[in-house]
Amino acid sequence: MNLSTYKAVREEQGFTLVELAVVMIIIGLLVGGILKGQEMIANAQVTSTVAQVKAIDAATSTFKDMYDALPGDMIGPQNRLPNCTAAPCNVTGDGNNRLDDAVLAVPAGEGRAFFVHLSAADLLGGINPAGGAAVWGGQYPEANIEGGFTPGYWNGGALGSNANAKRGHYLTLYYDLGTGPNDDALTPSQAFRIDNKMDDGSGTTGAVFDNGNACSDAAGVYDEQEENAICDVIIRFQS
Repeated sequence: MNLSTYKAVREEQGFTLVELAVVMIIIGLLVGGILKGQEMIANAQVTSTVAQVKAIDAATSTFKDMYDALPGDMIGPQNRLPNCTAAPCNVTGDGNNRLDDAVLAVPAGEGRAFFVHLSAADLLGGINPAGGAAVWGGQYPEANIEGGFTPGYWNGGALGSNANAKRGHYLTLYYDLGTGPNDDALTPSQAFRIDNKMDDGSGTTGAVFDNGNACSDAAGVYDEQEENAICDVIIRFQS
């Protein structure tokens, strides 16, 4: 009788402290592994997006060497590029070596043909060489991190959060092509990482910066504690 009572008490004791410690260690390792995995994914997205920008820049340089023209700005592309018979690929540019679209606007002119020309010349993937629709993966490349890219030209001066942006061509990375740059593609942490990898890490200066102080303060410091996607970035290329 006493033996049965002893067995029942033993069976109801549950986990020992050692067993609980082992379980807690396992849970800690799992949580740590998940967080580390998320960090690795975030870093990979930033790295691959930076690589995309560099690929666009390199493809543009190669195109200029091959055709002595800027993609989108080329005169008579239908006669010079393969499979360039449909709009916007076959729409002729003015040949002045700059795109006629502003930076912070959905391209309606030469910028619409910019990526399509790179694709028709077999220099850039992720674009429909026949033109396709004005969507990410159609006329414009989808960014690996979020959203996509559109090109434009700036004459110099205040642009986005940069009071002294240099004259030249820029890519804008944003989310909704239909509405244009609307501060909703990236978290401040993502924007900072891209900026820091490519430029000076400031949202208000250099060749990579914030669009309108959406995720950085007046001093250019990104609000990395903000977890929502509240910013777009502007990136100078062909500098």
